Amino acid sequence: MRVQDLQQFLGSFTEGSDAVKNAVIFVEINGKLHAIRRMEVHENVHPIIGQPGHSAHRLVLKTQK
Repeated sequence: MRVQDLQQFLGSFTEGSDAVKNAVIFVEINGKLHAIRRMEVHENVHPIIGQPGHSAHRLVLKTQK
């Protein structure tokens, strides 16, 4: 999934509604929910398909240990 995919998905829920805009983000790990505590953007060397000379970055969501 790319960030723009996430933006499009959330955009369909957040127009005119504050309920989803103020929702807490969780990730499921081994059947248990963990709250996202930090986000980091990492440089990445993987090329973007169809865009020579450009490389993608990673958005890393981190939970509390």
